[in-house]
Amino acid sequence: MIGFPTRILAVLCLLAVYVSAGVDQCKPIGWATRSGRTSAAFEVTGGGNATPITVTTFSDLQKYAKDSSPRVIYVDGTLGSGWSGTTGDRLNITASNKTIIGLRPGTLLKAPIHITSKASNIIIRNIVIRGPGSNADQAWDNLTIEGESKNIWIDHCEFWDGQDGNADVVKGSDNVTFTWCIFGYEKKSTHNLSNLIGSSDDETISEGKLNVTYMFNWWKAANQRKPRCRYGNVHVVNNLLTGDASVTSGTDVLGVSAGHMCTVRTERNVFINEANPIYTGNANGTGVNETIDNIFTNCSGNTKGTGTSFTPPYDYTDFMLSASEVEAVVKSNAGATLASPTACGELTPASSSSVTSVSSSSVERNAEKAYQAEKGMINGGVVESSNVGFWGDGYVNFDKGGDFEFPMTVNVAGEYRFEIDFANGSSEDRSLVISVGASDTTVVFEKTGAWTIWSTKEISLKLSAGENSIRFATVDGNDGPNIDQFDAFLVKKTEVKPEEKPEEKLDEKTEDKSAEKPDAFLPPENQDYVTRNGLCRVTLFNTKGVKMRYLEVENEKIGDAAWITRGLPSGIYMLRIRIADRILQRFITVK
Repeated sequence: MIGFPTRILAVLCLLAVYVSAGVDQCKPIGWATRSGRTSAAFEVTGGGNATPITVTTFSDLQKYAKDSSPRVIYVDGTLGSGWSGTTGDRLNITASNKTIIGLRPGTLLKAPIHITSKASNIIIRNIVIRGPGSNADQAWDNLTIEGESKNIWIDHCEFWDGQDGNADVVKGSDNVTFTWCIFGYEKKSTHNLSNLIGSSDDETISEGKLNVTYMFNWWKAANQRKPRCRYGNVHVVNNLLTGDASVTSGTDVLGVSAGHMCTVRTERNVFINEANPIYTGNANGTGVNETIDNIFTNCSGNTKGTGTSFTPPYDYTDFMLSASEVEAVVKSNAGATLASPTACGELTPASSSSVTSVSSSSVERNAEKAYQAEKGMINGGVVESSNVGFWGDGYVNFDKGGDFEFPMTVNVAGEYRFEIDFANGSSEDRSLVISVGASDTTVVFEKTGAWTIWSTKEISLKLSAGENSIRFATVDGNDGPNIDQFDAFLVKKTEVKPEEKPEEKLDEKTEDKSAEKPDAFLPPENQDYVTRNGLCRVTLFNTKGVKMRYLEVENEKIGDAAWITRGLPSGIYMLRIRIADRILQRFITVK
């Protein structure tokens, strides 16, 4: 019987849900990807393909954020000297086509961000901003988007204890999306007012604008404005809102609030320990807040919506979670958790019973991926833990000519982006052939400088719906890199037409009819099956005729069905051995 560790089975079951959800965390979604309040697409690229610039001083960060050139800016270390009220450091983004990303998880910026002067095509990711604590003064927000700025994506950021607000969108700005962000308060105050959209009922410049999407975000212990809006069409979907009496007691706590001429679609969110989660007191006769399939746990006050909202002119239903999944996924993934500037968020599946609250000051949260290489079926290699920096129990160090295989289950057939963590401390690049089913690709793993320095390689593989087996193999008897862990994300679904043929069918003309009788294939001990290079050629097919594995094995391994089928999902397989012009076959059951 072939089995897998309980931990892997649990991860596979969970990942079947989240991988199939298919959200690509490297791409903006929502209103940021549209032109005005229309379905016309806008490609948010930020600095695009500009050569990245790493900044280590706040003055350099400010210089590149304001100049006229497209910029991709990596923030290295804690920059800025802090602020209070309207005095101190403030990052002003007044030019278009900018990408600003924290170089590491938890990158702290001791300066609020101000996007203004009609700046457009802006991306901000992996940044933490901690305000000095809120009060009723007219102070700077942690983030202010104003001055008719538009097409802005704020992703995997954290905004804490904003002095006025955490992240406001006002004064004619438009087409803004917040994803995987935390809006939180740790200091008690009556002015913990988080997200304001539109600063006044008389803000006529905002009519028809202020269209904002919030998806996969977490509001923590905010008194009000989660969000509170005017004028815009605002989409609040798949977010988590949690109250904390130790921070909010003694204040008026209000949730999602549709104000003057604002229409809100509040969809599949989770509210926990919140008062007045759906607040209608600011509607002014023109505000609408439609509520769709939300969950309210231990909440008081109104939970019912008003009126009918709008149909978002962008795709989101393909990767929208059910409300029951939101708490676990958001708690595990929201915040400044990206491992590097080029990393996407590794969508970490988790059950609500296993989720713990993690401080935003941690810089190593959620770096563990779903698939740990050391849990695979290793043939020619060892599990080591001597080189620091890995996740899980260790990593795979290949022998020359070695390989390992890993089972993987997905709900949706299609093209998947794999993110593989590796180290290559040798003096040369090393390659692996990575295969699944009948397809394979040779991947070069570049030098990382040391065996304790880990990097991430992205590749694309096509997976079948259901069970797959991923094989990592060294090339031509050479060494490989050390492999730590990997994740997979659906990029494009495969539309299978009924008339399409399987990848490779068994050759009926040369098929040995005795294969229908399992006992007919009993290799005699003295039979020589060696065909070339001293190895036998073995192919395994599933019951649909799709090739699942090709091996070149030693003669003595031919009769070891358990070894040949290691790592494959349970089921019935056809084992085929080619010997000159003959084909020997048998059926094998993997339990």
